[in-house]
Amino acid sequence: MEIKKVPPSDYEQIYRLRDYSFPTVYDGDKKADFQYWVANSTTLGAYEQNQIIGQLLVLPLNMTVHEVNMPMGGIGFVATYPEHRNKGVMKQLIQRALESMRQQGQLVSVLAPFSVSFYRYFGWELFVDKVHYTVPRTTFPDFGKQLDEVKRFSFSVIDGQLFYDVQRFHNTMCAKKNGAMLRDLAWWKRIERRQPTSHFAVVYEQQEVIGYIRYTINQLTFDVQDFIVKNYSAHKALWRFMTAHAASVEKICGITSVKEQMGFLFQEPQYKRELTRDVMARIVDVEKFLQLYNWRAVEVNLYVQITDPFCEWNEALYEINKCGKITKDSEENVNKEHILMLTINHLSALLLGYITMERLVYLTNVTCKEEIIHHWERAIPSQAPTFYEYF
Repeated sequence: MEIKKVPPSDYEQIYRLRDYSFPTVYDGDKKADFQYWVANSTTLGAYEQNQIIGQLLVLPLNMTVHEVNMPMGGIGFVATYPEHRNKGVMKQLIQRALESMRQQGQLVSVLAPFSVSFYRYFGWELFVDKVHYTVPRTTFPDFGKQLDEVKRFSFSVIDGQLFYDVQRFHNTMCAKKNGAMLRDLAWWKRIERRQPTSHFAVVYEQQEVIGYIRYTINQLTFDVQDFIVKNYSAHKALWRFMTAHAASVEKICGITSVKEQMGFLFQEPQYKRELTRDVMARIVDVEKFLQLYNWRAVEVNLYVQITDPFCEWNEALYEINKCGKITKDSEENVNKEHILMLTINHLSALLLGYITMERLVYLTNVTCKEEIIHHWERAIPSQAPTFYEYF
């Protein structure tokens, strides 16, 4: 078996394997979108006798980590023909993908797992707790009557200036978040191809965008795909816009994060919520990640020993000094009680904001001086991640 980057002459094999392995066969715009990303990603194939038996795409994306935008490799369209499963095909593809991401400077990687335990084995860890909500018409919130400045457009009836305002506002807001992805024109085109019936509602205040939603209306359901706001005024204005559809929809559905506390100020906040954990992330290059990380307050030199069987370049003892400078050290030079010993999974969950230091100590029995644990707590930003993209 040979693992290599797939040349354009073999793209048809990639298309066939995708269509065989996933529930729906792509055609039209979705097929065009897939073909674009096959050509513009690191598309890896597992070959036997010149035939592709397994595949994996690494999409060249980005992600904000505590307000620092980092190159990210998005793993998607992972597939193997059933007769070749349990032969280590996927293990070799993932190993090559990790090496490729490191070479291309992609410091973190994100994926949507078919199995959490499978990807944990390779170093990915849970990253975001998402809440799927359904608000029935009987409990629509009432935020009063007000003449909001809302402008509307859709992919089918595009307004170039409005769309430009939305794109700029989206990235401005996401740059301030943890775990968000800045969207370029290629990603917006992907959204248009995959959700061509999307509408947009944009809230303005003094000629400036303060919020927008992207949504569809289908079979009496108002489905929110994006909900991005600058402040609570925009939040209320968009809910007034959505609930103005009460005569034509029975419910409003969408996705938010646990930390958003959506519905806190609803008159009747008793509506259906479903928690999902369908996004995982891992650090690909620990040393470079630590160098870019937005440390909060490093009061003493901190030491962390990393175990990462599938990325041997990460296995080292790292020192973070008071200025945030990162160096590799030897265990012989450091008091063992001062060393935080973590797997790549736990380091990723900790520094990406999914789990706190206190909770990590409780769940994993991390052994380290209590004083050192408190220093780590003060050094790590506390903002929880929010990631809503899908690939």
